[in-house]
Amino acid sequence: AKTRIVVLNGNGEAGAAAAEATAVRARGYKINAVGNAPRPSQGPTLVMYRPGFAAEAHRLARDAGIGLVTALDGLKPSSLRRAQLVIVLGSS
Repeated sequence: AKTRIVVLNGNGEAGAAAAEATAVRARGYKINAVGNAPRPSQGPTLVMYRPGFAAEAHRLARDAGIGLVTALDGLKPSSLRRAQLVIVLGSS
């Protein structure tokens, strides 16, 4: 089964999450959902992962050119919509 991903926009730029989702989907990933992060992110764009999915998170980060990978933090599991990985778009 393919790893499923949610893309959340934390930078307030209209359409940023949809654009990122399109780019990631073009690399063969499955996008479960696109939306806005629960709160704005001033930090860098990052990939967060559910326990057990660190390797997939690092692969996604490498493929998408994202420098930061971290365990799930500050997001309720419900905001993952059954995905294993989350991209949170930050201000950089």
